[in-house]
Parts: sequence; structure tokens; C-alpha cells
Amino acid sequence: MHRRRLGSELRRLREIAGRTHREVAAHLDCSQGKISQIELGRVPVRTSDVRLMAEFYGASGDQLEALIDLAQDSKQRGWWQQYPSTAQRPGLQTYLGLETSAKAVSCFGSDPLPELLQTTDYTRALLTSDSQVFTDDEIAERLQVVSTRQQRLLGEQPLELWAVLDESALRRCVGGPGVMRQQLEHLVLLGYRRNVTIQVLPFVVGAHPLMGDRAAVFSFANEADPQVVHLGDSANSRFLDKAADTADYLKAFEQVCTSALGPKDSSAFISAVADELPAQ
Repeated sequence: MHRRRLGSELRRLREIAGRTHREVAAHLDCSQGKISQIELGRVPVRTSDVRLMAEFYGASGDQLEALIDLAQDSKQRGWWQQYPSTAQRPGLQTYLGLETSAKAVSCFGSDPLPELLQTTDYTRALLTSDSQVFTDDEIAERLQVVSTRQQRLLGEQPLELWAVLDESALRRCVGGPGVMRQQLEHLVLLGYRRNVTIQVLPFVVGAHPLMGDRAAVFSFANEADPQVVHLGDSANSRFLDKAADTADYLKAFEQVCTSALGPKDSSAFISAVADELPAQ
């Protein structure tokens, strides 16, 4: 998020100064592509380069120092970078960076359930059913990453989570009946939290605008930070942050929320599915 904010501000200053990517690249003795990547917040940037760019745009004083501070903050390692497994899934580190910085996350998808809502046994069952064979240490690490993420749902300023669950995610019996029943009961309890909203999109709704997609929308406290839409699965990951690209998905999510059961009816629906499974 620091890199995105820094890049956005550098782009704004460049446009005000009337400078082109070609001119800035020549000033820094680098490629135009590097300047573009910096402005998109996709690459780390040295404080010396930030100073050269900012001064080239006419920035000075407090404005320059604020940019330098942002550049220094952007170099801080995220908590997830201590876990090697987070680098193995495409886009996961970027996803975790956005999730950690976000004020609110809205998500939709079919099975499996979102990791923020998973019980430990459900997550472990998914990992042991994966085509990749994980060692006990690797499983323990991945469970720790999920557990750390779920801590964002707690505290005085918790993450606001709005999850729309396809009925298929409730029906697929991951880990066996006992594990799945506990998972469904966990969803019902989570729905009582003031910062968590859970809706179910039942099969009877039929076709909807997000069919085939797993989508997440990240919203931030700073209004200068645009919403980011993530589309992806275990093998692919794509992030959209331009209004022209995110508008259709934001509209589609609203339509899915409208079609889904309300929170109270969703809780009753989840409880009914859980009652179909034998208790341990």
C-alpha cells in the first residue's frame, strides 16, 4: 500500500509538472518501463530515485519529505514474508499486503470457503487433499499464516468482512461430516460479529454475473487509495485498481449481494445444512 500510494503521488506530481515518462527516464538514466512500474506501485523504489523524481517535478520542503517517508515505509517487510510458503502461490504476497492494509474486504466464490472464515481442521483437510504433498512443517506454517490473517477480524478496529458464499461451498463435505459440521457452525457464530456479514447465494438463484469467478474487493481507510479487485484461484491471480477496470466487478458484486439471502436467512440456511450432517 505504501508503494501504491507513493506511485500515485509521483504520477500526480509528474502530470502537474507536464513531464513525460521519457523525460523522467532520461533524468534517472533508466527505462520508461521502470517509471511506469514505480507509478503503479509494482516495484520497490530507492529513496534516492524518489528524491530525483520529486525534485524534477518541483517538489520541495514538507512535500518532498513526505514522499521520502513513504519510500522508506515501502521498504518495510510484511509479516507474511517470514513464511516461505506465501511466495509459492501466485499473487499471494500481494493479496496479503492488500488484506493487511485494507479497512474492509468483500469476497465471493464457490468452494472452498474463504480462508478468513475457515476452521483449523477445515484448512488442514484442504492442505492434505492438495495434489502437492506438504510436510508437517509446511502444513504448520500454512496454518499459522491463515491464523495470523484471521486475527484481523478481532480487536478494537477489526477488518470489516462481507462474504457471499455460494451454496456449493456449504455442501462440499471437506474433511468429513464432523469437520464440515463444525465449520458450518463456526460460520454461524462468525455471523454474529458486528464486523462480519455472511450471505448465502443458493442454487435456486441460477445464473449470476460472477459465475466462474473468485473475487475479492479491498477497500481502504484513506480515500486517496482506490478500491482493488482481485480475481484468481490457486494457479492464477490478477489485481485491478483502475476505476474503468473495477466498475463492472463492483456492480456485479452488488447484484450478487442483492440476489443472495439476507444475513439472518443465510444463518438459518447454514444451520439447516449443518443439521443434515451427523454430529461427532
